[in-house]
Amino acid sequence: EFCLSPSRPLAPLMASCVRLRRGFGAARLSRRPRLPAAPRSAPRGFIAGSYCGAARGEPLHSAFVDIDGTLLLGDGAIPGAVAAMDRLRAGVRSVRFVTNQSLESRASTIARLRAIGLAVADGELFSALAATRSIIEQRGLRPVLLLVPSALEDFVGLPTDRPNAVVVGTAPEHFHYERLNEAMRVLLDSQESQLIACNKGRYFRAADGQLLLQAGPFVAALEFATGRSAILAGKPSSDFFMAAVRDAAGDGERNAAAPPPESPEHLSRCVMIGDDAHDDVLGAMDVGMQAILLRTGKYRQGDECRLPRRPLFVAEDIAQAVDFLSATGRLRT
Repeated sequence: EFCLSPSRPLAPLMASCVRLRRGFGAARLSRRPRLPAAPRSAPRGFIAGSYCGAARGEPLHSAFVDIDGTLLLGDGAIPGAVAAMDRLRAGVRSVRFVTNQSLESRASTIARLRAIGLAVADGELFSALAATRSIIEQRGLRPVLLLVPSALEDFVGLPTDRPNAVVVGTAPEHFHYERLNEAMRVLLDSQESQLIACNKGRYFRAADGQLLLQAGPFVAALEFATGRSAILAGKPSSDFFMAAVRDAAGDGERNAAAPPPESPEHLSRCVMIGDDAHDDVLGAMDVGMQAILLRTGKYRQGDECRLPRRPLFVAEDIAQAVDFLSATGRLRT
């Protein structure tokens, strides 16, 4: 009442609150009702009434797993990640590792995964860098590449003379006034010039635990300066997710009666697991997939509360996410 009528004296309102409390005896006033306690049999991390993941579900077809902050922190494995991936792989038909990593080449990312004991086939990695190269080739572009040297390995052979495009990844050594001015001029020189973002991530968590700026803020600066909208190559692009889903659907023998990969029936049996509430979780849900948010990596307290829709589950780490999928019948036995 006070918020609606701030001009009213506060003392009478406080007195009314006291009388109301006395009228209800020992009843406690609260802003929202308490959620019921989680059943003892619920998977760890489940909050009754908050997430819909407690119900049993259909067995999943494919699992899509983020890498940095989900499986790895720097070059080291997040505790329990390797064993959890072995269980997850055994419980679904196909697995794809999907990453917005632009600080290294695809080969380097695969090497980091194999170094911690994960068996990763070359074709199981879907990267923002590969998606970026595909866009460049399809459109016949000649880009200025704002990328670190390691990432440039994935762009060998592309023409870069007389540039008509700018590619932005996470590249700290390029994010200075002179280099950004060069990129801006390329975009303003011709209406046909295109801005391509490997990702629009805001920040990531480094191995030392510090949050560092990702490519997104610098993409936004170029968008503002030039009036151009960037083409997004990686997550949460629907094109990126759907390409990964179609690829994963081709693993193994395909039942002729199975729904096509683009169908809601198939997408609802795909799950994305990651630490980024926006790029991993919301991006996947926007195309019809299920999603699990992890409280590892770049996760910050309350990220799930800022989503417009509830994810399937919020887990402390990937091991707990796999526990949940198994407990609710979503993994094959």
